[in-house]
Amino acid sequence: MESKANYTIVGLVIVILTAALISVSLWLSVGFDKKQYVIYAVYMSEAVSGLNDDSAVKFNGVQVGRVKQIQLDRTNPQRVRLLLAIESKIPITTSTRATLISQGITGNTYVGLIANSSDLRPLVKGPHDKYPIIPTSPSIFNQLDKVLKDVSVNVNDVSKEVKKIFDDENAKNIAKTLHNLSVLSDVVARNKSNIDASFKDAHLLLKNVAKASRDLPGITKELHVSIKKINRMATQMADAAGKVSNTMDSGKLTIDKISQQTIPPIVNLVNQLNSIAANIEIISQQMRQNPSVIIRGVSPPKPGPGE
Repeated sequence: MESKANYTIVGLVIVILTAALISVSLWLSVGFDKKQYVIYAVYMSEAVSGLNDDSAVKFNGVQVGRVKQIQLDRTNPQRVRLLLAIESKIPITTSTRATLISQGITGNTYVGLIANSSDLRPLVKGPHDKYPIIPTSPSIFNQLDKVLKDVSVNVNDVSKEVKKIFDDENAKNIAKTLHNLSVLSDVVARNKSNIDASFKDAHLLLKNVAKASRDLPGITKELHVSIKKINRMATQMADAAGKVSNTMDSGKLTIDKISQQTIPPIVNLVNQLNSIAANIEIISQQMRQNPSVIIRGVSPPKPGPGE
């Protein structure tokens, strides 16, 4: 009886342990989580190294689901197709973006979700899609890799341009330029005293110019006063010229009167004097030829024929 009782107890314990093991296995594999999940598709155009099935899906750092499946896109082998199981209560909207985020340099990789705006319109699947598709954004490492590639290309281009600049001909020109600079520095060193004197003269010139600029307002003022005086003098000369013109007009009128009233009698008198002088000249000639004319007078002229 005791042996049978022991077997019964052992069998009961084994059944209990088996049921517990099955329950733990179901809890670990399926779980007793009553949350409902929605499947979303994500197409990554970069490597998903470090990402595994059941990797976390986090929305702004809060875990909201897990990666259900990872496989290559059959229509485009450059892309990786991810299926994400996300809690149904999580608002996956049209502004939601998915990106790969690595926890440190050697840490695990997970899918990070972020909303670019406060638009709450839910993301729905297309007419030919099996699942709603969440758009992606490049990861930090992808952006860094792209930047490094661009930098490498730019450095390579710069290196090529530098090689072009420092070819044999340009190297000779640079050497010639350096030689000319050396000669120029020697010339400057030899003429240092002259250059110093030139700088001193330039300083003195600038000082005189500054002084002249300070005196310029006074000179301008004096010049303005002189111009006023010249204008006043010109006005006075114009008035005097007007008066002289008036005086000349009056003198001309007087001369005209004198020429009209005095000159004609004088002309007549001169004519009479000329006649008298001619008669006196005739008498003088007769007296020189015949002095008796003074006593007898002038003999009458001889009678003409028939008188």
